[in-house]
Amino acid sequence: MAMPKTSLVMSLFAAALAMALPGAASAQQPLPVNAGAAWAHAHSGIVIPATLGGLARMRATSFADPELDISQNFGSSDGNQQLTVYIFRNTNGTVPIWFAQAQRAISLREDLKNPGLAIGPAAFTPPGQATASGLKAVFAPAGVEGIRSTGVALFAVGDWYVKMRATSATQSPGELSASMEDALSEIRLPQTGAAVAAEPIADCAAKLAFTGNAADSALPVKTLTAGVQTPAPRITASRWCIDGIVGGNRAVYRPEGTADRYLLAIGDNGKAVAVQPHAAGYYSANFIVAAQIVALVAQDRLPTPQRALDLVEKKRAAGTTVTWPPR
Repeated sequence: MAMPKTSLVMSLFAAALAMALPGAASAQQPLPVNAGAAWAHAHSGIVIPATLGGLARMRATSFADPELDISQNFGSSDGNQQLTVYIFRNTNGTVPIWFAQAQRAISLREDLKNPGLAIGPAAFTPPGQATASGLKAVFAPAGVEGIRSTGVALFAVGDWYVKMRATSATQSPGELSASMEDALSEIRLPQTGAAVAAEPIADCAAKLAFTGNAADSALPVKTLTAGVQTPAPRITASRWCIDGIVGGNRAVYRPEGTADRYLLAIGDNGKAVAVQPHAAGYYSANFIVAAQIVALVAQDRLPTPQRALDLVEKKRAAGTTVTWPPR
């Protein structure tokens, strides 16, 4: 017997939710790799060698199949050097947004004791590109045994984000920064055309204003099209700013100069809620994960980030669109 449409939507939503919310069940599983051999990402053509920066591959993990969100961990035999490469889908946002999320993830780690920034954040030119389209920062944790420096770098390769995390017990922040770029140069990256120059994201000049409490839109169903019956267009901008932190590693970003839309980033691997208005008089909220966009119930005005999170956490889904494989 076929599953009713409503049940199917909620089943897909539950799966997406499980992959997105901190503390929820994880879908991670081993990523098949051949020992001693380079690994090629099926969708982008990115090739990661079995040894990176002189460190052997220790583990490979898939967080969303098929290869939509993966990581590969490398380390020295004595445990003094560790490096992880992540690849995840570029479904929303920009390099500055997801770099800011990655940087905040480091600062929130309790074992690093609120580490101080030693270098950056600053732009760098990824291997094979002609533009400083990546961002990098290095921290110097104080009083943390076995960690002298730890850093993160992030850039885009076509429809994919590449992130590198590195930690050293012996290298200074400057030495770690240089070794990260050396390791990145060993990854084979496909040519994807002109890259966009990146710069660290700045605070918005003024905070978003919310008028009244948003509620479910009372407009007729036939009016609720983009963002409800079908996904809303991706929010794009030449420059973004950060409006504020909701809590933990959940932050609100919006295109500079706008006051009617935002992207609520959840974690540091591409999951987000995109909120924007429609000319028909409602606001859509689309929950974006690696392979799906879940349309949440349309709202009658700009919902607060907490309202958007409540729609996600209470599974207020209006429909789900599968975005991978591309159609």
